[in-house]
Amino acid sequence: MKLQYKITLFITIMLIIVVGSIGVLTSNQVNKTVETQMGNNAMDLAQTIASMDSIKKNLATTKDYRVIQGIVESFREKTRFQYIIVMDMEGIKYSYPYENSLGKVYRSGGEERVLKYGEAYVSADTNKLISAIRAFVPIYYEGEQVGAVLVGLLNDTVYKEIGTYMFNLKLILVLGLILGIVGAAFLSFNIKNTIYGLEPKEIAILLAQEELVLESFKNGIFAINEKGEITFFNKTAKSVLGFSNDIKKNNILKFPSNYTDQIMKVLETGESVYNQEIEVGINKVLLCSHTVLRNPKDEIIGVASSFQDLTEVKQMAEELIGIKKMTDELRAQKHEFMNKLHTISGLIQLEKYDKVVEYISGISEEKKLITQNLDNNIKNSHIEGILLAKYYKAAESKISLEIDPNSYLKEMPKSLTNGEVCSIIGNLIENAIDELVKIDNGRITVRLNSNKEELRIRIQDNGPGIDEKIKDKIFEKGITTKEGKRGFGLWIIKNIIDRARGEIKLIEDNGTIWDIRIPMEGSNEYD
Repeated sequence: MKLQYKITLFITIMLIIVVGSIGVLTSNQVNKTVETQMGNNAMDLAQTIASMDSIKKNLATTKDYRVIQGIVESFREKTRFQYIIVMDMEGIKYSYPYENSLGKVYRSGGEERVLKYGEAYVSADTNKLISAIRAFVPIYYEGEQVGAVLVGLLNDTVYKEIGTYMFNLKLILVLGLILGIVGAAFLSFNIKNTIYGLEPKEIAILLAQEELVLESFKNGIFAINEKGEITFFNKTAKSVLGFSNDIKKNNILKFPSNYTDQIMKVLETGESVYNQEIEVGINKVLLCSHTVLRNPKDEIIGVASSFQDLTEVKQMAEELIGIKKMTDELRAQKHEFMNKLHTISGLIQLEKYDKVVEYISGISEEKKLITQNLDNNIKNSHIEGILLAKYYKAAESKISLEIDPNSYLKEMPKSLTNGEVCSIIGNLIENAIDELVKIDNGRITVRLNSNKEELRIRIQDNGPGIDEKIKDKIFEKGITTKEGKRGFGLWIIKNIIDRARGEIKLIEDNGTIWDIRIPMEGSNEYD
């Protein structure tokens, strides 16, 4: 049976049971209440008649049927009661609606208690021919019981009086039942539409498939509701973010990090964020996208987040950077030495051997100076390699790249990798070379210093400087004046430095000076 029919049938059965029970209980309670009330009325009337002096005296002395019958019947006709019977201690009737029964013994039963024990009580006459509510009251004259009075009201009369009320009650209950069944059908239809017409088994299958699909993703998947409570995360998210299995329905604020802070910011602002790099630990970087979830009424109901762990990608990129540095260095050296070989070849052909020796000595001395300078002052092979590569590339472009002799680099900040420092230095030198090829006598000076407190990088050139149009937004993503470039270099540098709580300054003094300071200890903002 389909879910819609199950819901309708179940609610209908429950309504029938509930409404039927209410109807039966109410009907019984009304009948009992009315019977009790009529019994009390009958008792009041019986006591009134039993206390009438004319009745008491006549029954005790003369026992005149006509007198008692006249008094009682004239009284009864003014009430709703069908019969009032006055009887003596033998049960002989002295009043009755039909005169032919006068003087006969009352035989309908129920009078034993009032005649034998003098009790006043209400009883029900339940014989097959007639059903009535009866009140029995003893009659006393001068302290001695002389008879009893019986006041009776047929149940048919009682039921006729309450019939209208019972009909209205039944009508209301039936209408309520019909409305309930219609409501059940509408509710089941609405529930069916809410779950897109799917049956429970189909929903279970879809949920299982969805979970398998989400768990199979290599990317992390993470979701919260509008209250910030965690509703879903897959295995990748659990592994990368260090979550446990029992964090669902916990508020994301219990797990503070730059990642969770950004999700809450997206939830508060209602603006989705895509492809943002976030560092969640030392040397662990995520590429995240946070999408705001909305219901059909355009109300925010949560945030779904996906991320990719860029740690391995960055490590591979560093290896590729190393290979590219070697390639650039070899290409630049090849080009430079081919020019030098051509010069030596020409001098030999001209038989100027002294000039050849002098030229070779000069080349050897120049190579020796730059190599010694790097070996003595730069104790990190990655930095030494990038500087040597950029030195030869600058030389290829007729640009002088000098390593300040006061440079000394040994320690590196814990918050940065070798690749990130190489990225800072390489991008800044590359930018300087791109500008200096436009002028003659281009010169770049690099100074690197490290101590227990900080790493300082200072790169100066004598180029034309930064264009005034972009100076205020030089660190924004995509800002550039170069054709065919995407403007990521300075944006990447700024992100690296900001994550390490460092600072970068732009100074213009007959060219461009980049002054960078990065703390050594406890510098990472996620420590």
